Amino acid sequence: MGVEILIAGIIILLSLFSIRISKKLEIPLLIMFLLVGMLAGSEGIGRIYFDNALVAQNLGTIALMFIIFSGGLETKKEDVKKSLYPSGTLATLGVLLTAGLSGVAVYYLTDFTLKESLLFSAMVSSTDAAAVMSILGDSKLKKDIKSVVEIESGSNDPMAYALILFLLSFFKEGESTSIATGIIFLLKQITLGAIIGYIFGVVTLPLANYIKIVREEFLTIHLIAILFICFGLATVLDGNGFLAIYIAGIMIGNKKFNYKLNSIRNMRLITWFMQIGMFVMLGLLVFPSQLLGYIFIGSLLSVIMIIVIRMLVVYSLLWPFKFNYKEKFFISWAGLKGAVPIIFATMAITEGLPNAQGMFNLTFYIVVFSVLLQGMTLKYVGKKLNLFEEDQEEDKFIEVEELEELALKKMILDEQSEYINKKIRELELPQGMLIVSIKRDENYITPKGDVTLLMGDTLLFSQN
Repeated sequence: MGVEILIAGIIILLSLFSIRISKKLEIPLLIMFLLVGMLAGSEGIGRIYFDNALVAQNLGTIALMFIIFSGGLETKKEDVKKSLYPSGTLATLGVLLTAGLSGVAVYYLTDFTLKESLLFSAMVSSTDAAAVMSILGDSKLKKDIKSVVEIESGSNDPMAYALILFLLSFFKEGESTSIATGIIFLLKQITLGAIIGYIFGVVTLPLANYIKIVREEFLTIHLIAILFICFGLATVLDGNGFLAIYIAGIMIGNKKFNYKLNSIRNMRLITWFMQIGMFVMLGLLVFPSQLLGYIFIGSLLSVIMIIVIRMLVVYSLLWPFKFNYKEKFFISWAGLKGAVPIIFATMAITEGLPNAQGMFNLTFYIVVFSVLLQGMTLKYVGKKLNLFEEDQEEDKFIEVEELEELALKKMILDEQSEYINKKIRELELPQGMLIVSIKRDENYITPKGDVTLLMGDTLLFSQN
């Protein structure tokens, strides 16, 4: 056991070291983590043999749960409202169109049957939130465009997953499937997932208050428990677990509660650890020598699926919305593939499909092609299209929850502040936070409970 633990520690350390290389060479982190796994694998210098697709699928699913839930926690309600229709259209109809059109191309260019072609195309139909967000990060991309790209990539996995489950039913003996049953299945998945996610989004924080959780560590554990229960219940009831936890995450993340910032940071830390582990594991699972036979067909399909069909779908579905051709081009180019399609591809192996290994290898190749081509050029394309804001004013308004970790902080109330025309006693401040000073014009006001705050007031907070 000691040797295995030692090896695990070395792999994690190498993964962290690869971050430095990634920044220096401007290579996406996803590729670096996959490379670490491949180097540690049976055909690399590590000589670690790993071919258990079921383990990879199960661990990958858990990692995806954290990634999607954490993404929901950090998604602003305002961004969702503003980008709901374009991103929602791409996350639903976009996935269906991408899978359908790609399925036709795959059928005529490979030896896959029609069912296998559609299943394979569904596996690579969604964009990857982890890949997109790791590249865009805190970039100065225009907010409207960034919101659409990030919300689409964070919310299209549930649709792809539901579509894959439906298509897999065609391969099972004794099950009668049709277009009608498929539509009912997809509607059930989405409806139940949305309802369960909404319920957990409502009850999670009141439940924490009822339990009387008073430490941030326990609150993070509470969120993890809710994550597992929400996903598990939705799955057991034949709903979409990924959609449920994404909706729950958005609802929870947009509410006020003690230790909010710290809890989100704790979830972010766990998510990054999960991402590293997931990418490295998938790198271990692939055999690089098997990819050599897929260079031509993989490159051809990559161009057709991630460039031609992606652009056709994006330009077609976004025409009712107010995006110019440059913005549509960037949204198309930001349709990166990532670990999610690879994890979905392991389902073909665990189901014992005839061409499962070919599906997995081809999926892996397309993901690497996408990340290298689109990922390494995404920011460059955005700059060339003048979609990055060069100068951004420092935000005048800060989230009150952020004050929780700070000893002293200043906040200026602008026209968007929710504290305008409210008395101090009416503010729901985090536990231990006090207003120690109010500056109005050139005058200082004693912060008593009956003082009404006005636009332009400068508040000084302190934590005791």
